[in-house]
Amino acid sequence: MQDSEPLLVSVLIAARNEEATLPASLRAVSRQEAPSTRYEVLIGNDQSTDRTGEVAAACIADQPRFRLFTIEPSTTGLAGKANVLAQLAHHARGHYLFFTDADTQVSADWIAAMRTSLAEPGVGLVAGVTLPRGHRPFHHLQTVDWLYNHTLTYLAGKFGIPVTAMGNNLAVSRAAYAAVGGYEALPFSVVEDFTLFRAIVKRGYGFRYRLDAHVLAYTQPVDTLGAWLQQRKRWMRGASALPLWMVASLYVHYLAGPLLLLLALIAPAPALGLYLLRFGLQTTTIFFGLHRLYQTNPPARRLWPYAVLFELYQLLMGPLSVAYYWLPTRITWKDRRYD
Repeated sequence: MQDSEPLLVSVLIAARNEEATLPASLRAVSRQEAPSTRYEVLIGNDQSTDRTGEVAAACIADQPRFRLFTIEPSTTGLAGKANVLAQLAHHARGHYLFFTDADTQVSADWIAAMRTSLAEPGVGLVAGVTLPRGHRPFHHLQTVDWLYNHTLTYLAGKFGIPVTAMGNNLAVSRAAYAAVGGYEALPFSVVEDFTLFRAIVKRGYGFRYRLDAHVLAYTQPVDTLGAWLQQRKRWMRGASALPLWMVASLYVHYLAGPLLLLLALIAPAPALGLYLLRFGLQTTTIFFGLHRLYQTNPPARRLWPYAVLFELYQLLMGPLSVAYYWLPTRITWKDRRYD
C-alpha cells in the first residue's frame, strides 16, 4: 500500500483513568492484519487523574499512525464518553469510524473483518462481540452472561430486529455517523453506544451483528457485586428506550425466578414445565454462542460448567439487578456520577 492511498479506517478510543489497561489495548490495535497505511488510531485522554496520558504517549512514541488528544470539557453540552468520541471524530480522517475501549483487546483481524461487513450495500453499522475475561468463577459467569446476551442479539438481528450495540466493539460508516449529526446531535445518555445505534438504524441504515472469532474482543470483568450492579443499572437505563415488548421481555427474563415461584403456588406442573423449557432454551442458546466463537477449543470447554451454573446466577442476580435499578441512587461510571 502506498501512503498516498486514501485512509479507510479511524479507530477511536476514549480513555479515562485507565493507565493499567491501556497498553494492552493499544498493542492489540497495533497488531492488526490490515495494512498500516489504511488505518489510524485516535486516543482521547478524558481528563484522567492518573497517568493515562503519560502511558498513552509512551506507548505510541514509535507509532506514527497513533495520535493522542487531550479532551477538554464540551462547550456544546456533551458529557462523558460521548464528548470524547465527538471530539475525536472531528479529527478522524477515515471513511469508517471504529470504536473500542481502553480496557478492551480486539482480535488481530478485527478491522478487516468488520470492514467486510460494512462494505455490504446499505449497511451503516456493524457490531462485534466482546466478552469479559478473568480467572475467578464470578468472572466466568460474567463471560457466559455477556455471551448469552450477545447470542440473543445476534439471533434477533437475523430476523432484522435491532436491539443494541456495544461501544467497545463497534464500527460505523462516516456517512451514517454524519447522517445522524454525530454525537453532538444526539441526546445525552450514559449508554452513548446504544443511542448512536438506534439513531443510525432509525435513519434507515442497515446493521449487522457478528458472532464469530474474527470480531471477538476481550474486556475486564468487574470484581465486586457493587460494581456489577452499577454496570447493570447503566445498561438498564439504556434498555428502557427499547420498544415496550422488548422491555417487558427483559423484565420477565430477570424476574423469572420469582414469577415461576408464584406460578408454582397456583399450578405446580405448568410452572415446572415452563422452568424446564426456559432452562433448555437458555442453555442451548449459550452452547450455540460458544460453538460460534470457539468451536471446540479449550476456552469453550472451560466455560461449559458455567453455562449450566448460569441458571442459578441468573435466578439470583436478575431480581437483584431489577431491585437495584429502581433504587433512587445515581449512576457512577468512570469516576463520574450521573442522575
